Amino acid sequence: MKKATVAVMAAVLCLVLIAATSLEEARLRRLVSLSAFLRTHSVATFDYEKFIEGSIGGMLKTLDPHSIFMNREDYSRMQEDQVGRFYGIGMIISMRNGKITVVAPIANTPAARIGLRSGDVIYEINGESTEDMNTNGAVTVLRGKKGTKVDITIKRPGVKKLLHFTVERAEIPERTVEHAFMTDADTGYILLKSFGEKSGKEMLSALQKLKKQGMKRLVLDLRNNPGGLLSAAVYISDLFLPKGDLVVSIKGRTSSDKVDFFAKKDKGFENLPLVVLINRGSASGSEIVAGSGSIQDNDRGLIVGKTSWGKGLVQSVFKIGGNEALALTTAKYYTASGRCIQRDYSRSFADYFNPSEKKLEKEEKNLPLYKTGIGRKVHSGGGITPDKEVSMGTLDSFLVNLRFRTSAFFRFGIAYSHDHNDISRKFRADKKVLVAFKKFLKEKKIPFTEKEFKKDLPYIKTTIEQEILSTRFGLEAGTRRFLKIDEQFKKAVASFPESVALYRKSKAHQGKKMAAVRN
Repeated sequence: MKKATVAVMAAVLCLVLIAATSLEEARLRRLVSLSAFLRTHSVATFDYEKFIEGSIGGMLKTLDPHSIFMNREDYSRMQEDQVGRFYGIGMIISMRNGKITVVAPIANTPAARIGLRSGDVIYEINGESTEDMNTNGAVTVLRGKKGTKVDITIKRPGVKKLLHFTVERAEIPERTVEHAFMTDADTGYILLKSFGEKSGKEMLSALQKLKKQGMKRLVLDLRNNPGGLLSAAVYISDLFLPKGDLVVSIKGRTSSDKVDFFAKKDKGFENLPLVVLINRGSASGSEIVAGSGSIQDNDRGLIVGKTSWGKGLVQSVFKIGGNEALALTTAKYYTASGRCIQRDYSRSFADYFNPSEKKLEKEEKNLPLYKTGIGRKVHSGGGITPDKEVSMGTLDSFLVNLRFRTSAFFRFGIAYSHDHNDISRKFRADKKVLVAFKKFLKEKKIPFTEKEFKKDLPYIKTTIEQEILSTRFGLEAGTRRFLKIDEQFKKAVASFPESVALYRKSKAHQGKKMAAVRN
């Protein structure tokens, strides 16, 4: 009887599986039929490859906002970003005043060796005009196999004739630690732009360099850092946490998919006074480091800025076919206090990716609270809420036009640097420079009034200085200058006494707990 029951159950299971398989096959046949129908009846040119990619993308959109399909180009770009290496000519480009422009050549690369400069407009690539290209399109054409060559035509400010170069592509190291320098005798500053395979080693190297220069405290800037590899976020967190502290936990579909990550080694920075900068552009790995690995949940220091993005999902990359892949959400991550900071996306993906600031602030008030080791209350869901909320402020329409629509500051910086060979690192925008800037605006027919100019004068002066110093001495020099008016950075520096007091309280609390356990 028992054997018969087992046999019946097995038979029923087989029928269910067959039915499920048949149902899936029937649904797939609908897709194939639709493809044939479109090829027969649509007046549009039917691209089967695009149809399949679009279908896959549509399927993934029914799951969550971060599961995506990557075609060959996307997958290759992701690998380059994570490995921190690609083959090209070595320059940072951006769309300035509607034209693809060199922001800065990267040191010791082919672009630097042939003499490309900030402000050079990329006019043609391999004989093709860049008029209708965006920056992604230009990057795709400029990159290629090591040792191959690319022809570029440059239009340089102040030079009438077009400049032609044939450049051999080489390996270009892409650093995720964009800046690491001392802002004063005691304060180190590190800007980490993403989390790749080499980020942990880059961060350790930067910390060791700054320590030799006298660093006694650190501002870690994770603003606009979208994340990257989980392993890199864990490694960087480990640099600041005592051995044994919980960094982050991930949980998949089943209880067996739960993995805890702990700090494994003491590297000498566990007691370094620390403040982390975040904003709405800080996501994923940035939130692991800020919320769990470095700051809030372990009471390691303070967070300054604006609430982060709110991405608590983990993607695993599965290669499919040739050089295509799926980045599929396979787990959620939880900070040391047990909270998941994933922002709600149940209403719509459009609302998730483009939320209004007012709506986010309203949702934040209703989020559940968790407690850190010493009892501090922290929000769960909706991102990492800073300990010290500081806005960067909003630019008025006049400054938006100067900085973004017309790239007036950048273009003036290029022109001024071209005409003045006596610029030093102590350069300041005095009255003569401001007069020259106004003259430049008039020549370029960029409208302004004296009232607008006077109202925004501190920002105008600093931004002119930033662009000119960046052009002459590199982007780091410009960043150093802009920090002087960066309200979030200034608040971070002012918060160090509180950060130190918090960490001392945390250590005392841990000491009492350990003593209680021993007793």
